[in-house]
Amino acid sequence: MNKNNPTEHQDPSEAEWQACAPGDLGRFVSVMKKRKQISYLISAAEIATVCLVVGVIGFFGLNQLSNSSTTPQENITEQHQHRPGGLYCSEVLALAKDYVAKVLDQNTTQKVEAHLADCPSCQKKVDQLQANRHNNAAELKTALQKQADWESYLLALNQ
Repeated sequence: MNKNNPTEHQDPSEAEWQACAPGDLGRFVSVMKKRKQISYLISAAEIATVCLVVGVIGFFGLNQLSNSSTTPQENITEQHQHRPGGLYCSEVLALAKDYVAKVLDQNTTQKVEAHLADCPSCQKKVDQLQANRHNNAAELKTALQKQADWESYLLALNQ
């Protein structure tokens, strides 16, 4: 039925519809499937782009945070400054796990202990490692109390 050439015995509502040519419906379905595939590809590309942007921002953001924690002047000062026990904080922290596990030789252990006796920051980190070694809340409480005692001792010295 053709809209442009309605027959005399048709209703006016039927005259608006026309028969589909063979293959029209199949072509329509294939076009819609292609549009749906393209839509999925665009969505996937958008998601991948967002993930990439977040990853790049996170990577550079973490680098900025880690680089901003020590200034070049601090690095130069640390290299030329003699630290307690003959070790720098970075060296003590690198040896901390072995120190807690008691696998260091006697000489290195003495150097680490001498450093810890004069460096509350490193002592705090070693205490936390010792407390976390057994995941014992009592040990953690003792380590934190030890740190608080050290800080109060330093405050008393400064008064």
